Amino acid sequence: MRYKNLITFGLAVAVSLAAAHHRWGDSSHAIGLITAKGGKARHPSFFSSGKTRYSQIATATILPPFRGDVKVLLEGDPKMDYEIHFSKPVIDLGLHRLPDFKDGILYGLQPRDRLALWVMIHPPRVDPVCGMRCEPEFIGHFFQDREYCFCSESCRASFQQAPEKYADRDRAHGKYTLAFYDTPSGRSVLKIPLIFQGKEDRQHRTPHNH
Repeated sequence: MRYKNLITFGLAVAVSLAAAHHRWGDSSHAIGLITAKGGKARHPSFFSSGKTRYSQIATATILPPFRGDVKVLLEGDPKMDYEIHFSKPVIDLGLHRLPDFKDGILYGLQPRDRLALWVMIHPPRVDPVCGMRCEPEFIGHFFQDREYCFCSESCRASFQQAPEKYADRDRAHGKYTLAFYDTPSGRSVLKIPLIFQGKEDRQHRTPHNH
């Protein structure tokens, strides 16, 4: 057992180093509990807005008596493109039972199961002033070699008056949720808040390590 634990520890270190090396853009890790009464995340995940991609690592333990299938979704407006990947060990030592994952659904979860998901998030371009998703007919404008889009001349004028205020808000930002739902009933079993903030937003919150 001692050697098995040493091997497990070594693999965990290797996987962690590889994950740190391959993270996309801004990244965060959230820990939660999946329960029949709604679950709970230890804390929200915070991201700096304005980037083209993000990675969210979510780990969770299933508490009894919950068991069943769970659908995982990224909720929020405007909608973001995303892919969910189920993390499996490179070498399975049989220490934990692994559920199946296909098309955004975790199948056959049982009490005491542990799972890890990687969510790759791609926020759409938006008008940095009003937050509307960019459309082909929107007005283009360059600032510091970066192109921005605006739904109206009014929004562009607001940007030109204070570009530093809006410069990092040209990608979807605000509050989103990584949501886990029991598939037969549709009830929530875990919700992890994901908060995308600009510089101005970050100045008004207490620093939080994640």
